[in-house]
Amino acid sequence: MLRRLALAGAALAAFGVAPAQAACTTTIGSVMSLTGSLAALGQEIAKGAQLAIADLNAAGGVNGCQLALSLLDDQTNPSVGVDAARKLVDVQHVPAIVGALSSGVSAAILASVTASAKVVEISPASTSPSFTELAQQGKTGGYWFRTCPSDALQGVAMAKLASDAKLKKVAVLYLNNAYGQGLSREFSHAFEKLGGAITQNVAYNPSQPSYRSEVNKALSPKPEALFLIGYPGDGTTIAREWIAAGGPQRFLLPDGLQSQDFANDVGARYLKDVLGTAAGSVDTPSLETFRKGYQARYGALPAQPYITNAYDATVLVGLAMARARAATGTAIRDNLRKVTDPKGEKAYAGVEGLKKALELAAAGKPVQYVGASGPLQFDANGDIDAPMVVWKVDAAGKVVPTGMMPVEQIGELRARMR
Repeated sequence: MLRRLALAGAALAAFGVAPAQAACTTTIGSVMSLTGSLAALGQEIAKGAQLAIADLNAAGGVNGCQLALSLLDDQTNPSVGVDAARKLVDVQHVPAIVGALSSGVSAAILASVTASAKVVEISPASTSPSFTELAQQGKTGGYWFRTCPSDALQGVAMAKLASDAKLKKVAVLYLNNAYGQGLSREFSHAFEKLGGAITQNVAYNPSQPSYRSEVNKALSPKPEALFLIGYPGDGTTIAREWIAAGGPQRFLLPDGLQSQDFANDVGARYLKDVLGTAAGSVDTPSLETFRKGYQARYGALPAQPYITNAYDATVLVGLAMARARAATGTAIRDNLRKVTDPKGEKAYAGVEGLKKALELAAAGKPVQYVGASGPLQFDANGDIDAPMVVWKVDAAGKVVPTGMMPVEQIGELRARMR
């Protein structure tokens, strides 16, 4: 299996391999869920990183070198993710890893590999609030960043939606990892502050053949709705068993389940009453450029989160190397904020935009890369703020956005709930 994964990674890396005449190639690592319970999302998110490599190379490369992406599969499994990261760091000597997606996998990689090796880990999708706490405790060495917002924001946004929908009693079933634990905690706190009640808060472990015990526990006492926190694989099984057990077909669903595959597998007729949240993209010139570039290479951009975030994470690694004129983890760490400087000259996604950004960065001039996912400004903990998209499953069974909750509104709510 490890040999097959290595071969698959090598084949995917070929997407960004330099042409024969290039003087050198700089390899960026990536660990993502190409199989396992997050595969339905991960395979699309990976394309965002691959497109970024292609655009950076078409823009002239970085420091005289073309870029390659060594993309390895973590199977949505922390131990597999750690093995993949070790290969990237110890064998391929990458200065940065884009990923992982699952918070549980990212946390394991951070603790076991990247922080101690002084390699930047920049995740497009790991949303657990625990990473903020680790940074505050000095356990990341400053080598952790993410281009997605913390679930400290998503939990508040979902609680507001539930309250606005006049829900009073909600059960929570959550994946027992950093993602599920953090989002459950943030939602429960916010929902209770808004006057709601959590009837049950039940953890579940991945890859079980059945979740009937957890479903039965969450159903007593019977709630008005279920907040299901998980990924498409296990989430599909739980949703089916919830429906079969007579649970209310009123669902709150987070970013991890904003998946057309999940909706198809559960069945649209059971998902007529869904309130969904996920990290949103601010409408910038970069977003439209990204959409066109993605469509030209892969087809229409799916209605799922974190593809733009993966593009931006990969672009920022390239720009930080250009700004530092070096390809080390410490150089990237120390320059990521310098290429997202709100006082710098704005530059955008796409080949032409990245040409400008690379030129400014290489010249040591202030530059603000405005990404496909929006303006990206990292705080001291490597976190960003971002709006939350609101989504549902429509009458035709399609996962569609219905609106956006602005950062300012979420911030005001959080301030009132402290």
